[in-house]
Amino acid sequence: MASHGDIAEGGANEEFNDIIKWRSDEHDAVQKKTFTKWINAQFSKTGKTPIKDMFSDLKDGRKLLDLLEGLTGTTLTKERGSTRVHALNNVNKVLQVLHQNNVDLVNIGGTDIVDGNHKLTLGLIWSIILHWQVKDIMKDIMSNLQQTNSEKILLSWVRQCTRSYPEVNVLNFTTSWADGLALNSILHHFRPNAFSWDHVVRLSPVERLDHAFTVAKDQLAIERLLDPEDVAVQLPDKKSILMYVTSLFAVLPKDVSMEAIREVETLPRKYKVESEDSGPGLSAQGRTLCKLPSNTDLS
Repeated sequence: MASHGDIAEGGANEEFNDIIKWRSDEHDAVQKKTFTKWINAQFSKTGKTPIKDMFSDLKDGRKLLDLLEGLTGTTLTKERGSTRVHALNNVNKVLQVLHQNNVDLVNIGGTDIVDGNHKLTLGLIWSIILHWQVKDIMKDIMSNLQQTNSEKILLSWVRQCTRSYPEVNVLNFTTSWADGLALNSILHHFRPNAFSWDHVVRLSPVERLDHAFTVAKDQLAIERLLDPEDVAVQLPDKKSILMYVTSLFAVLPKDVSMEAIREVETLPRKYKVESEDSGPGLSAQGRTLCKLPSNTDLS
């Protein structure tokens, strides 16, 4: 017979698992929305029809091939039939093109996408974003600095840009962005006459984030890939933050000093961006999770 202690412990574990599942589902919902906006931003460049529901609109492979056409600059033939076989042939061609472009895919097969598997469809799109939005943008500076961890380089760049703002201390790509100050400080660093920093500090987190996304759109032509309410949370989605910050990195000066890199390398271990085993610095699984000190106020 189970003791009261065993029952209590079991209940606590079940509650913890429910919280983890809720947070995972919450991040999936944010990624679906953010990745859809990214895909449609790519389609707007090539005059393609935007998608509405990522999980259903990508199932037959045709929109995925449209996306890869724009990213690779090649013409890819599509099977126009509406059967499952046609869809599988299209999706398998997508996977073949990704393999040819050295895009890392982890346990994703054609049937997963055709069947509308949410997790693996998100994983596929993240792998595409990671290759063309992150690694491609950062490959030159990584080569020049002889670095292999793109996340470390990006964090070094952010910390270098925000060094003169005492209210900002970016330690990761999750919680450090929730109050909206980090994004605004990067923009203010490069566009000091665009807005008043003192005004931004007095705003709420949601207002700050909305302000940053508006300035980035107006000044730098960066699409509003994120919604303020999705970032002003206890634990923002890391992949979505990385995607947006690399959009800033792509259009702003990219000078990163070795001093900034060494500073990131000497951060306390619980903040440090860990090197991925595979080398590029960012994995499709988004493994690194950094924490803020317990006394940090995210409000």
